[in-house]
Amino acid sequence: MSVTEIESSNFEASVKSAVKVVVDCYAPWCGPCRMLAPVIEELADENENVKFFKLNVDNNEEVARKFGIMSIPTILYFENGALKEQMVGFRSKEDLEEIIK
Repeated sequence: MSVTEIESSNFEASVKSAVKVVVDCYAPWCGPCRMLAPVIEELADENENVKFFKLNVDNNEEVARKFGIMSIPTILYFENGALKEQMVGFRSKEDLEEIIK
């Protein structure tokens, strides 16, 4: 599976589109975000039962405000449309696997 770019306009529908959803909140200029991107891609390829999205916080400030995102990267993990976990900063593949299992 691939990682799909989403925006404020389709954020709610996206997080409700599967039982398990991971949203990578990033900015193109963010070094740790660029380091995390291949980890997210790898997880998306390995976990067909989880949908992976990415959200540019510079272009979607209302979502960043709603979830109190002050630092990036921030990973939002949803189950059945409800936020279950919010992780700030670069995380290892193992850390991310732990929350989606």
